[in-house]
Amino acid sequence: MQAAQEYLSRWPGTAIDILQLDRTVNLVEERIDLALRITNDLDPNLVARRLGCCRSVVCASPAYLKAHGTPQRVQDLALHNCLTYSYFGKSLWQFEGANGPESVPVSGNLSANTSNLLLKSTLLGSGVSMQPLYSVAGHLERGELLPLLTKLEPRRLGVYGIYTTRKQMSPLLRSFIDFLVERMAQDPLWQEPSQRSASWAPSSPSAQ
Repeated sequence: MQAAQEYLSRWPGTAIDILQLDRTVNLVEERIDLALRITNDLDPNLVARRLGCCRSVVCASPAYLKAHGTPQRVQDLALHNCLTYSYFGKSLWQFEGANGPESVPVSGNLSANTSNLLLKSTLLGSGVSMQPLYSVAGHLERGELLPLLTKLEPRRLGVYGIYTTRKQMSPLLRSFIDFLVERMAQDPLWQEPSQRSASWAPSSPSAQ
């Protein structure tokens, strides 16, 4: 939403109609010019332009960790109340570490189709969740949430602008996609880190 407002401010006289949906849409049938998707599974029948990278972090509130303990290994997550996203990682969380990929089956008493709802529940101390780094960076910095298992990183996802064809692309659509590429390239939260690190993790021992 903020990116759209910045674009409209830069180019007065333009207009954008935004639909926030929790499902995959048919761009042709629903007459949608551009879809923004966070995924590693692209539809080969559509044109995709990579905009950035979505990094995630597994986190919990200090209150939850005080009550239930801090997981020290990936497999410990199976013993915790994990709040999961309905369409991604609902029963299996995947990580990359120094020794290669690791995964753990997870479950909990709450699943939702929006990360914002899971974030609110995590802040309330309801459980452990895997959140996009861009959503929780401020909460981590303020200590409202603590990152877990920081020597590992949840599987990264690509952020793409999806459209039907390069032919007959309107100047407005091309301009907006170029703007998104430019804007996200300037934000480190949307980019691949220069090296594998946990630079966002506080140094507190409780976060290790």
